[in-house]
Amino acid sequence: MTRISFTDPDTGGLSWFDPDAARDAISEGRNWTGENWIGAVSGLQTSRAVLHLTRGGRWIEDQDARNEFNGSDVYRFLTNDQAREWLIKAADARRDTEEAEAALKRHFPDIPEESGPDPKGGRPVVGPTINVAYPRDLLDKIEAAAKEAGMSRAAWLRKVAEEAVA
Repeated sequence: MTRISFTDPDTGGLSWFDPDAARDAISEGRNWTGENWIGAVSGLQTSRAVLHLTRGGRWIEDQDARNEFNGSDVYRFLTNDQAREWLIKAADARRDTEEAEAALKRHFPDIPEESGPDPKGGRPVVGPTINVAYPRDLLDKIEAAAKEAGMSRAAWLRKVAEEAVA
């Protein structure tokens, strides 16, 4: 058993895993910058990041930058969503993508063929757009109230209007 102990930079807690017992270990692909090949996820030049899926089902990223300017070897846990995004970036590289692409299909088979904004552009339609001019001091108060409520200005105005006519 080869146990790797590390302090997770996100939680500060001591953790460990056995890479030999991991279910999967995927290296990132590389992209050409015009001057160098760099890791598609990490941006490393002489090393590449590796994503491990432990026997217990946890995702761990290893960014080993020791060969680059005497950098560090950092391990950190990733959520399923972060691991999916990691694999998408790794598989999107222009070189060495087969391993990441196969792992993406194996672990996240429900990924659609493409994703992105609506071809028409913009945010999802909530309703017809109206233009209203507010005095600056009133607009400042509206923005402050929306920020305090943790909402966008438009969402806050819709909420206030709905409450007023209810």
